[in-house]
Amino acid sequence: MAFTPKRGSYYRMPVFFGPLPGPRQWPEGKDFDFDKTPKRTVAGVKFLTNKEQLEAMLPDCFEVWGDPVVTVELTYMTELGWLAGRGYNMCDVKFPAIYTGPEGPIHGTLVLVRWEDLADPILSGREELGHNKLYCEIPPLAGLDGKFSARMSWLHFPFLKVAVWNLKEAPLPASDPMNKGLLSYKYMPATGEWGTSDVEYATLTAPAWQGKVTRRLVGSGSAEFTKCAWEDLPTQYTVVNAFAALEQKEVVGAWYYEMEGGASGAETRRLR
Repeated sequence: MAFTPKRGSYYRMPVFFGPLPGPRQWPEGKDFDFDKTPKRTVAGVKFLTNKEQLEAMLPDCFEVWGDPVVTVELTYMTELGWLAGRGYNMCDVKFPAIYTGPEGPIHGTLVLVRWEDLADPILSGREELGHNKLYCEIPPLAGLDGKFSARMSWLHFPFLKVAVWNLKEAPLPASDPMNKGLLSYKYMPATGEWGTSDVEYATLTAPAWQGKVTRRLVGSGSAEFTKCAWEDLPTQYTVVNAFAALEQKEVVGAWYYEMEGGASGAETRRLR
């Protein structure tokens, strides 16, 4: 019988084996409680930058929302149900943005890059959700005397160090009802027609996190990108150098969270 995809199921290459398991499609009989899984540790820094530098990176459908504040955030996840209890780490670079399309303006957080240290969430997130994911090595947080830090690298070349310190217990901040979730921009090239796309559109992952923050600390921090040459990062030097060139006028926040619970991302939708 010829292979025919079934609507409502998740397929990724290679399609020859039917729907592939992943964050949003689990083996029959499995069900995971997103109130409790995964466990997360989060450390992040945000800084005020130059608005014109951010806007130069954006397609016409996006603009900076409010002050040009960039967040660099590390997330360490364990006890993931879809990985049979395993985990992985990620690092986001993001800022508040407005998407303008036929639906009107949508306010959210645009993720320019999400680095992850495991191929499985990278492939599923890029193909299914349109998230801008790349690979890098993300070591565990080193912690001593109230300071936490980690240095990201690619094939052992370090390109980003994030550190937080002087941390003190703090209540949760109020959420902004105008923020509709994570924005991204899905782009897949047309094979053989280089410079054109098969698909090109914005996506929105609405807030659907079902967990809770069990501990929150705030303090001081830094996010330091290393300017690099092609020989250092042959496929990512343009990304890292764009961030290294961003003006850092002032660090305006740093934090350390411990959390449990999450979401699958299945609510992500294409924006027209």
